[in-house]
Amino acid sequence: MGLKIHHINTGQLQNSLPTSLLNSAASPDLPYEERLPYGWRTDIVRETGEIQDGVMIPVPVWLLEGTDKVTIIDTGLGDADEVSAMQKRYGVNVLTTKTEEEDLKVGLARHGLKPEDIEVVVLTHLHFDHVGNNEMFPNAKFVVQKDELPQGLTPPSFCMYYYPEYAYKIKDVQDRLTIIDGDYELDDRVKLVKIGGHTPGCQVVMVETGEGTVCLTSDIMYNYRNLELNWPTGSWWNIQELMAGYDRIRREADIIIPEHDWKFLSLYPSGTVG
Repeated sequence: MGLKIHHINTGQLQNSLPTSLLNSAASPDLPYEERLPYGWRTDIVRETGEIQDGVMIPVPVWLLEGTDKVTIIDTGLGDADEVSAMQKRYGVNVLTTKTEEEDLKVGLARHGLKPEDIEVVVLTHLHFDHVGNNEMFPNAKFVVQKDELPQGLTPPSFCMYYYPEYAYKIKDVQDRLTIIDGDYELDDRVKLVKIGGHTPGCQVVMVETGEGTVCLTSDIMYNYRNLELNWPTGSWWNIQELMAGYDRIRREADIIIPEHDWKFLSLYPSGTVG
């Protein structure tokens, strides 16, 4: 019997076109409207009252139903005010929001779970919006690629979206880290595939469901435009690895789910695949 995958949103981040698509997907053969991500807006109101273009992207945690151990993928967006203040120190001035309904505890409760019930957390990579609630899970082991740890724990200043102030999110659970190096079978229906590309140790998650093999891409693909246009995100570490990852995902998955796109809920209104 196949597994089910549930989308739990933990907040929203303002995203620009150059971040969504490398070089804003500028091409003489591609009309502007055809490169805009789903949900693109011209009316995002900042705290100052300034109105900007962009897209407010979801920050999901993925709950796997039917695994041997209760498993989630990433821990999502933490305290929005903390994140906003931290990013502004590094010149990243984007709107960060979280409602009460987007609290991860509330999202888990909708599936009859408490944080204490989670046994395995897969950290696809260690950017701030994927580790924000690590401390919430006292009984979980955390699975991460070896190549993520140097930047997650002691990030150089040039490594965007890793922040020294946020290293405590990793250090708080370091005694429960399972450190892997390369592809890894989490159970007989869940495989972690190391891609790199976006970050040194970014991994995607292949899940066997009743609808086929589903790839949760993490930030290898931010949105469905990356998938449709075969165009990389604007945030990358190694572009050759990233594009090789696109090819591998297409070969091995029946369904590909980009990480930060509301279009997912238009395709799966229940928030569940499988």
